[in-house]
Amino acid sequence: MKKLLLFGFDDLPAVLAVAAAVAPMGIEAVPVGRREYDRPLEMLAGLAPGGEASASATGPLGGRMIVLCGLEEQLDTVLPVLAKAGAGPECLKAVLTAHNRRWSGRKLFAELDRERRAFQKGGRP
Repeated sequence: MKKLLLFGFDDLPAVLAVAAAVAPMGIEAVPVGRREYDRPLEMLAGLAPGGEASASATGPLGGRMIVLCGLEEQLDTVLPVLAKAGAGPECLKAVLTAHNRRWSGRKLFAELDRERRAFQKGGRP
């Protein structure tokens, strides 16, 4: 399973640019709708059965985030391709791991954003 979960990609041209950039690598780009931000990442990645999406939280994340699923061995190749497709340093990126797979997209975004802010201030996360 080689997949990118795209959070906060609200415009079709941005989704299509990323999808076209990674398709030759056999990677599927999956846009995640706001209604799915609170579902576990493992469900969104197709690793666990999914239930109904929550209709209660539909607000934006505050930016874009890509979760790379099954791509640990290809990071050096995938990350430059994503940057050329418009998902540069302002777009948060994470690898789906055993530690975060049960987190929601919203929780992962909050953690990555907190870490980024701490590094920008010169501190530790």
